[in-house]
Amino acid sequence: MKFAVLFITITCLLSGCAAGKEKSVVAFGDSNTRGSNWDYRDYPKAQQWVNILKTAERGRLTVINAGIGGQTTEDARLRFQSDVLERKPQYLFIMFGTNDAGILTGDQPRVSKKRFKENLTYFINESRNHGIKPILMTCIPVIEGNGTHHLYYYSRYKASAFKEKGGARTWHNSYNGVTRQVAAELKVPLVDNWKHFIRADGGKDTDRALIQSGLIDPSGNHMTPKGARILIEGIKNGRVLER
Repeated sequence: MKFAVLFITITCLLSGCAAGKEKSVVAFGDSNTRGSNWDYRDYPKAQQWVNILKTAERGRLTVINAGIGGQTTEDARLRFQSDVLERKPQYLFIMFGTNDAGILTGDQPRVSKKRFKENLTYFINESRNHGIKPILMTCIPVIEGNGTHHLYYYSRYKASAFKEKGGARTWHNSYNGVTRQVAAELKVPLVDNWKHFIRADGGKDTDRALIQSGLIDPSGNHMTPKGARILIEGIKNGRVLER
């Protein structure tokens, strides 16, 4: 009997059945998580950051893409239960802000910074209440452009709406400032994509440098495959999935 138990144990170890169960990750965000620009830019799907992570962590992590293009934290709050909590992942990436900061009419953003902070805090607290480890991510820089030729951010948004806010790039980074603040206050791991992209463009933080870097596509606010690799490096170097 003892020999039989020992034989089964050894067989199980050799076959890997005693190995730890795969953990799961939900990537919760907007178009830069979904990879919404990949189809019409004809980028290889395997080079989306979520898919790179799936490949790199195969056998250790199951990665679920819960990004939806165009969404704010307010939109995402409505699907947080179904897209995150009911999936019961071990880890949760949270990357929002680009659409929250958008100004479509008048001088008011789609979601105020006060409400943006409340929503991020809600995601984090609810995640932790369900045994999920949240990881915050800042949004990538925007290339403002000059509003012509259907290129870059100001071809879709009015430059005048951001003039008193220091320009669209500065305004967007102020939302990242909220994300950084929440990460510090609630002791949440942070992947600062904004800083990593700016560092990769030589630290110049200009339209010219960002265009030449090749990290951001002609929309001005979506990453390219090269940008996706910078994001993955940030996850890896920050060791956020090992905490």
